[in-house]
Amino acid sequence: MAKVFKAISSGLSVTFLYVMAVFIAPIILMLLGFSNLIAAPTLFGLKLYNIEVKDTVFTTEATFFGCLLAFIVGLIIHFTIKFLLGLRKTVSEGSN
Repeated sequence: MAKVFKAISSGLSVTFLYVMAVFIAPIILMLLGFSNLIAAPTLFGLKLYNIEVKDTVFTTEATFFGCLLAFIVGLIIHFTIKFLLGLRKTVSEGSN
């Protein structure tokens, strides 16, 4: 059960980083001098996020699909690291 909670925690951590990046990006773009910008990339016809910067006003939106994708990426990273660490442990035991 603890392994499941650790995997979910990893997924939620990556999702939190995604949301923070989406909400901080317009501020950084405004500081870099971008005054008219609309960014709304799509994957499979669904928006990942929506950022609009116009003069000194900005709007930003982290979509459900983007959050879900970030959660899945977090799970993939977690299980990949677990697999690689297990593989490393098996190889080191085999050389003894």
